[in-house]
Amino acid sequence: MTGLLALGALLVAGVMLCTVLAFVFAVLKLVFWAVLLPLRFAFKLLLLPLLILKWVVAFLLAGLLAPLLVVALLAGGAVVLLGALVPLLPVFFLIFVVWALFRLGRRPAVA
Repeated sequence: MTGLLALGALLVAGVMLCTVLAFVFAVLKLVFWAVLLPLRFAFKLLLLPLLILKWVVAFLLAGLLAPLLVVALLAGGAVVLLGALVPLLPVFFLIFVVWALFRLGRRPAVA
């Protein structure tokens, strides 16, 4: 029985230690974040021209590649449509043969 109580006490002590360590690390994170925040702002301000250049290049590339993308999508759609219609070719042929036979039967006799 005392072994079980000792195990429970160790479990409680371990949970308390984890809680204290989590609190300590949370405070350290908060301190580092508060100290380094002005440096982060300065770094972002320094990199702002590069960010603007990135957006300009992305805009130009999007303008150049958009027509190619449209052509590729249309070609892909045509390929998908043909791929879906190819298995139906025997059905289309059968319909054509039936239509041709009916048309042949409806021709008037030559006088």
